[in-house]
Amino acid sequence: MKRDGLLRSERLRGGYTLVEILIVVGILVVLLTMTLMTVRFTRDGDRVTAAAAQIQSFLAGARDRAIYARAPRGVRLFLDTNNPRTVSSMVYIDPSESWSDGVVQLRRWDPELDGRTNIGGGNVDINQDGVADDPRNVWMVVGDGTAWWELKRRGLLFDGMRIRIPKGPGGSWYPINTRLIDITNAPPTTQMLVLGIPYRDPGNTPVERSQAFESGGPEDYEIQLAPRILPGEPASLPEGTVIDLDGSRIPDAWRPSSTMTGGGTGNALYSQYIDLVYSPRGSLMGDAASGGVLHLYVCDREDSVLLKEEFLKSLDSDLAKAADLFNASLQSASGGLKFIPADAIDPGSVAWAAGLGTAGEPYNVRDRRVVTISGQTGSVSIHLVNAGDGDSSGSNPPNGFADDPYFFAETGETAK
Repeated sequence: MKRDGLLRSERLRGGYTLVEILIVVGILVVLLTMTLMTVRFTRDGDRVTAAAAQIQSFLAGARDRAIYARAPRGVRLFLDTNNPRTVSSMVYIDPSESWSDGVVQLRRWDPELDGRTNIGGGNVDINQDGVADDPRNVWMVVGDGTAWWELKRRGLLFDGMRIRIPKGPGGSWYPINTRLIDITNAPPTTQMLVLGIPYRDPGNTPVERSQAFESGGPEDYEIQLAPRILPGEPASLPEGTVIDLDGSRIPDAWRPSSTMTGGGTGNALYSQYIDLVYSPRGSLMGDAASGGVLHLYVCDREDSVLLKEEFLKSLDSDLAKAADLFNASLQSASGGLKFIPADAIDPGSVAWAAGLGTAGEPYNVRDRRVVTISGQTGSVSIHLVNAGDGDSSGSNPPNGFADDPYFFAETGETAK
């Protein structure tokens, strides 16, 4: 009888109570949540690290190709279609030869210097800032036997390309506008390009002269044609990662000079031809070489978009005007703003970040890297961002941006 009671008691104690089950489930939920958060954090960090490594590998590949082929080779960075302030893919390129057929003369848009537009018709706004330029400061390149019409029809000549006058190391480079070449009509004998900036006359040139070249002066030129894309699919950066050009140190030739339409859309457009070209010696050449040491800021796409939107709101309620102010700050004489945020941005102490949350709960910026390219050696390295913002003394209050973001890149401290 006693034994039957013990057996019955053991059978009754064989299961778990509801409270015990709930405790176990709660523990499992906590562990699962912690695991998912850890995996997500690691994955986000790995994406940016992988993107930086991919850029490094791609550039190193172009350098090796140039040395092996004993000819210039390079990489073109493609602007993201949804956000033209960032880069999301790249491809190998083969720089084309320059074009120098025919002879040229330079003439003023207003040859009579009377303030009236006598050639080309209508007012001219070369830099598309919405304000007509003084026609006395606008020069046209008038070509004979240059075949520019054919080049434009084939898509090899377009606005923003560069012409050097005169040809060779002694000449100066100028951006060009092809508005006077109409490919819908038959090609004329004389074809004209418009210089994007005034022609650099010698200091003793008479102001009233309407032609840049004296009789017997230089009449040769060269146009730098766009590089040829090499066979192969463009390499896309890992999903959710970009090169943020607003946070990068790049040549001025790649920077936006005006808004996209000139009417103030607020969407500044970087150059469509961001090319890093290596010489057969392994060093950078062209626009990229003029920048000395380049720093490409690789970050999370969401951070790039969200933080910039909040900052623009703080500049002006009119987003078009805000973007113009933002562009001006990027191009200021002091080196310009580098849009690289601090690691943690407190909405309570940083005015422009008020919309990111509540005071005392910082917005934590995701992982990012700096890819550095040396113009002289062509070497490529990856570095952490020095995200320090302000100091404890209060003399330099935090503003939400890294004070010296390229410090590790400039001191040679590589990222792990």
